[in-house]
Amino acid sequence: MFVFQKLVLRMNIIELFDELKIDKSNILLFSTEDIKRVEKQVNAEKRINTEIDSKTSENLITVLKEYKEELLFVMSNHILFNFFTHNNFSKNDFSNYNLTVSDEKIKGFISLFLADDLISFFSFKLSKNTYDNLQELNLLLDLKSYFPEEIIYKMASLVFSKLDFAVSQLSVSTTSDFSNIGYIKYSTFYDLLSHFATVELDRKMDNLLLLVVRSYKKNPSNIFFISVIKSMAFYNAFNEKMTKTLVNNKDLLLASIKDNENENDSEKVYRVIQIVLVVIFLLVVLNKSACH
Repeated sequence: MFVFQKLVLRMNIIELFDELKIDKSNILLFSTEDIKRVEKQVNAEKRINTEIDSKTSENLITVLKEYKEELLFVMSNHILFNFFTHNNFSKNDFSNYNLTVSDEKIKGFISLFLADDLISFFSFKLSKNTYDNLQELNLLLDLKSYFPEEIIYKMASLVFSKLDFAVSQLSVSTTSDFSNIGYIKYSTFYDLLSHFATVELDRKMDNLLLLVVRSYKKNPSNIFFISVIKSMAFYNAFNEKMTKTLVNNKDLLLASIKDNENENDSEKVYRVIQIVLVVIFLLVVLNKSACH
């Protein structure tokens, strides 16, 4: 189990380079003298900025000497740059340097200099539970081919913990306040889960779906559970039948909402029961398939 971390106020090498206002287009041309000037600039900055520690400043100098291409790759990728510097620049603000750097080189670079920050920032943004933060993490994971396996494992564990927490809360909930698991109503949460789709995760989604349907059955007008059912359709499951189940579930709900505009209360109850029965049938089929 991984604990969601607080954001530590310590610069990483990407933030530090950006803070120094150095023209990144010159990175590949840096000479020994250029690096010495940067080192003096860093030492001067350290005296007035407590967020710059010795390890980060030393790492930046090492990177400028030995990992110029890898540094420029991260600095010129708008997703990675924004993530490590907590900015939100447009892709149009970045130049294309036509770099050819292997995935393995970037993995090694991140492992050496950015691994702790990658996990720490990921955990912090995940804990915010907002649509936009989840979307940022989803875009970040589109680049997971550049991340070492141990980092991907830790990220997956953090995301799984969010799903497990939601399931546990719905299992015991006796209130109508779901603010602590509000993230399950966002499609971006299921986009994020899709990066780690496995048989195990499909089972967890099975559990969530059963609990959500049960809650929806109790109160078909509950906007929260209507949103959850719609958003769950964005999960791209390991088992294709699971994906179809979630999409069919959403379609049934939307059809029900449309029909209910002209139906009386008794007809609405009948429609809810119909949806629940169809969902349960689909889940039974899915579970039988998984057993085989």
